Amino acid sequence: MAFLAASAASALATSVTYGGYGAPCEPIYGGGETCVSKGFLILNKTVKNPTTGGFVDNLSQTTDPKFGPSQDVTFKLTIVNTGGQNFSEVSVTDILPSYLDFISGPGTFDSNTKKLTFKITNLGAGESRTETIVARVSGSVPTDPAVNCVINHAKAVSDVNEASDISQVCLQNTTTKGGFQVLGTPTVKQTPATGPEMLPLFGLIPAGISGLFLRRKASK
Repeated sequence: MAFLAASAASALATSVTYGGYGAPCEPIYGGGETCVSKGFLILNKTVKNPTTGGFVDNLSQTTDPKFGPSQDVTFKLTIVNTGGQNFSEVSVTDILPSYLDFISGPGTFDSNTKKLTFKITNLGAGESRTETIVARVSGSVPTDPAVNCVINHAKAVSDVNEASDISQVCLQNTTTKGGFQVLGTPTVKQTPATGPEMLPLFGLIPAGISGLFLRRKASK
């Protein structure tokens, strides 16, 4: 299952936002999480690391890459029937958190609730199904705090069987080019020197004017 950790110090510069079922998964103080799991159904939610291309449970706020506005975030949902009987239908719900807009995925998406719903039919004993969901970071990611971590919730239900999982990504509203932050034009905080050390430069001015005059005369 997914892992979520945040220290008290980093919380001063980081915001964590949960999308909402009434929290099927809750973070545990000090690290980890507790999720609903009943019967013979397992749900595993992962997110793609844009640097490695691999899928992980969570992207941390400290060591993993951050997503900026207009970048796509790819999630995977894997639903597993661990029992010995066929599940005729599994209802799956995925709720996107703040700052993530739906781009593609199975089923039907409600933009008002940010809820994606779809069904898996005839999930056999020991069988698993995987679906991909793509979201895009909106342009409304705040700059304060510098990093905003958001939690994507997913839930699967089939009769009395139920499972849920979460996945974290962190967003940063900075302008980048080629993966590096683009810095603005530096502000000059010191007036250029005009003291005695600049006198030799003033002596070059008459020579420059004379050269300009000779070039103009020669061109006539």
